[in-house]
Amino acid sequence: MNKRRAQYYIFTIFSLWFGSTFSCNATAVNRVDQIQVVTEPLPPYQIVKEGEVQGLVAEKVRKLLRELGSDSHTRAMPWARAYKTALTEPGTLIFSMVRTPAREELFHWLGVLVSTKTYLIALKKRDNIKLNDLEGLINYKTGVKRDDVVFHYLSKKDVLSKAILLPDTITTVKMLLRGRVDIIAASPIHLDYMCSQIGCKSSDFQFLLELDELSSDFYLAANKHMSPELVDLITNKLKKLAN
Repeated sequence: MNKRRAQYYIFTIFSLWFGSTFSCNATAVNRVDQIQVVTEPLPPYQIVKEGEVQGLVAEKVRKLLRELGSDSHTRAMPWARAYKTALTEPGTLIFSMVRTPAREELFHWLGVLVSTKTYLIALKKRDNIKLNDLEGLINYKTGVKRDDVVFHYLSKKDVLSKAILLPDTITTVKMLLRGRVDIIAASPIHLDYMCSQIGCKSSDFQFLLELDELSSDFYLAANKHMSPELVDLITNKLKKLAN
């Protein structure tokens, strides 16, 4: 192969590679406008005020959308509906999602937005409630948010025989304060915020048991059928924002 032919061959290969890469990136960019974003009210991470989703994590997602050049807005809804939407509708992003083995193959996991811990808690004045392990839950009315990670986790452990399914986390706290349930799951951060809204104090509660088997990372996740190019684009943008 002479020098001119070798140069032509190299130029052709490079052009094909560059064209393919540019095409993939262009395709991903074109699909940015097809993104929809769903979440639930989860103070202080996601707070709905005058129809707008605000809060620590919501702001991170808003910055990400700006970086992507997307004018999509986050819609807040009950968790069960948000989860079903992300599970069934291509182009959907969802937050804040805990990553578990049961969910692993159902979504693309794009990156961690925030970390927290979850405990089973009861009212401090209920000194008759004793919980040494998860099996003890079968003796109490447990308030759980429908279809959230705690619900799935405790269901698998077969300890929700007296479960009361509720629409959101703040309702579980209210039900606990009213004595309608004996035990709920919450993180200290959530509890502090919710008490600031409804007039309780974190000292009103006792922390019974940490659910340490659950991931403490809250993720941004995507519908499983989102294109690989768009998944890569969002993942890379999120990594840059975290640095």
